[in-house]
Amino acid sequence: MIFLDTNIFIRYFVQDEKEALNSLKVEKLFEKIVSGQVSSFTNTIVITEIIWILEKYYGWEKKEVCENIELILNTPNIKVKEKNIILQAISIYRDIRIDFIDIYNYCYIKAENSTKIYSFDSHFDKISKLYGDIERIAL
Repeated sequence: MIFLDTNIFIRYFVQDEKEALNSLKVEKLFEKIVSGQVSSFTNTIVITEIIWILEKYYGWEKKEVCENIELILNTPNIKVKEKNIILQAISIYRDIRIDFIDIYNYCYIKAENSTKIYSFDSHFDKISKLYGDIERIAL
């Protein structure tokens, strides 16, 4: 198994001219991954970094970012340990104006069968109003 870093995905998605050679190399790599010649994995930090870079640096719309993250998570032979949590977070993130990290943490809390969080972040109050299944405890 080979780890896939953030820049591999960015080169594939962005396909900018100054990185054309690297984009081509990545495209060939993904062909090998999909065909089963290469087994790979990545992690939640990489997914989060991809979201941030595509939105903040490249100015992509949230819908397009979410579609591409789902593409990664559903690509054969790319394993992501917390795939189900990330998929759930992406489905919520697509529709509300809250940072992905906060939504991911909300989904993680639920996956751990917890209902409470200590946080100063009022985003969790907004999530609680929408879904009603967590309580933020402010200190």
